[in-house]
Amino acid sequence: MISKRNFLSIVSMMAVLLFLFQFSMVFRDWKNTYDVNENYQSKQADGKNVWKQQKVDLKSDQIRDRDYLVFVGSSGGDMERSAQRWCTYQKWNMASILSLNDIKTDMKTIPKMILLESESYAKGKNLQKLKEIEKKGTIVIFGCLENPENIKNDKELMKFLGISKVVTDRTKLEGVKLFEGFLLGGEVVYDAEKSDDPLEKKKQDLNLNIPWYQVGSGTKIYMVGMFNENKKLNGKKIKNEELPTIVWRNGISGGNVFAVVGDYMKDSTAMGFLDGMLSECSEYTIYPVVNAQNFSMVDFPFFANENNEKMQEIYSQPVVSVIRDIIWPSLVSTSEKSQLKMTCFIQPQSDYLNQIEPMKGNLKFYLKQMKEQSAEAGISMQYRKVNSLADKQREDENFFNEEGSSYKYGAAAVNYENLPLLLNLQNTGLMKNVSTITCARTEETPILSYCTDSITLQTATNDAVDYKYSDDIRMRSIQSVLAYTNIMYDFQQVFYPEKKEDEWQNVQKRFSGNITTYWANFKGFESTTLSKSSGRIRTFLNLDYRHYKKDDHVMLNTTHTKSWFLLRTNAKIVKKIKGGKSKKIEDGIYLIYAASNKVDITLKQQKLHYYSKTD
Repeated sequence: MISKRNFLSIVSMMAVLLFLFQFSMVFRDWKNTYDVNENYQSKQADGKNVWKQQKVDLKSDQIRDRDYLVFVGSSGGDMERSAQRWCTYQKWNMASILSLNDIKTDMKTIPKMILLESESYAKGKNLQKLKEIEKKGTIVIFGCLENPENIKNDKELMKFLGISKVVTDRTKLEGVKLFEGFLLGGEVVYDAEKSDDPLEKKKQDLNLNIPWYQVGSGTKIYMVGMFNENKKLNGKKIKNEELPTIVWRNGISGGNVFAVVGDYMKDSTAMGFLDGMLSECSEYTIYPVVNAQNFSMVDFPFFANENNEKMQEIYSQPVVSVIRDIIWPSLVSTSEKSQLKMTCFIQPQSDYLNQIEPMKGNLKFYLKQMKEQSAEAGISMQYRKVNSLADKQREDENFFNEEGSSYKYGAAAVNYENLPLLLNLQNTGLMKNVSTITCARTEETPILSYCTDSITLQTATNDAVDYKYSDDIRMRSIQSVLAYTNIMYDFQQVFYPEKKEDEWQNVQKRFSGNITTYWANFKGFESTTLSKSSGRIRTFLNLDYRHYKKDDHVMLNTTHTKSWFLLRTNAKIVKKIKGGKSKKIEDGIYLIYAASNKVDITLKQQKLHYYSKTD
């Protein structure tokens, strides 16, 4: 039996706990200013101040005041475009030529880099010219070794490239290994054959049929092809130094000659490769970055019970309930595990012609939930059926007004092909406050740019679910040169599934696995929402900078404060910094925050640890 005294004590305690619990919920709800977008950046026409790359006139013998790259190859091609974008982000100038005849070896200011589209531009007298300018300090890069016949029949070219032997014109690889230090993210092996996971096998999209080049002593290898254990060469087990080389540097006599096998230099991957090559040939490198990691959920949440019959068949619930009870909790879990902040692009409805209206009353719930997760709400300007984009915007604006929301949407998502149409609406309706737009990945436009003077464009760097090995190499390259990512997933695949793989329980496995695995090594960069990163992108695109080294000091001058840089020091570490802050990202790689226009970074030699028997 419980005494009256104990009974009263228990009841009192339960009452107090209930009050405290209810009070805390009420207080949290009261403090949740869900209708305020804390990430919102006011719309400014600062695109007119963007830094512009200058075309270098090689016929002029003037002294040039900044580094520049010379591209030798076909005009308008993929490699030239990738190099040009890298130069723009690095604040370099560039020249594009069709022949090395346009380069003078006695010019007053030699190019920092020469990028050859293929080995065909380095024959005879052209090779002699390359040798002369490379000896003066220019970095020479063979962007794609296309034809083994051009190489094995030219012993002088083979020596310049550091190739000791062309084993065979074509060989089938099992996988590829990228060594640590060239790109950010550490060492990685891309070998699906050794995995029992069927999802892993689907990620193998690298070109595994390549020429087999063996390089000699004095070279440094950054990427190699790999064979299975049964593969032999001349009846003997293949040694590590005999593996097919894919990316390497010929450093004989301090040389600066790089070579790439395959098409890695023909998309955004090229930017990270160029960055790694520059770093390998320099005592230090420092360059501006964005420092923003983004996680974009497009067409989510969704407020109309469209395709309801299919949703009931799969989940036994309407789509609005599936989103709230199944998808949202798993997104929150993935966001917390990956430490990435979400930008959720709301789509009130997808089909504007089917008479199914979006349900009222859900917007407040999601805005509160996003606030608690430090997420941002954006607007999706995508659709399945509508008379016009202007009609969609008008319908969506009516929906938000009827919900009584005053939330300012600073970010919008759109299909790339509809971008021009959306820009025609930039000063109307919901677009009045939008200062940044995102779309799915495309090589047709730069990753980061202004699409108008007041609106930035942030294309996706990767799809969260459809993720291949080439995507990972490209992601590492973009991180290396921009400290930026924009992982995107479009939920139309889930809401309108065409096959079993499109159902959320299957999508979520790939979705969560990719994000928590491949981005795990980049947590040193800051997680942001699209509006927050847009402000940093504006600073990044507009700034100009200079740097030099004096004794153990790297002196950085930037036109914009509150800007970010990456410093690659090779064997040295940052001892102290004035005018900013530093953060170690990897060995020899530091994230620098420039709080003032002048930053003084003191370096010191890293101490070597000698192991003894007592260690």
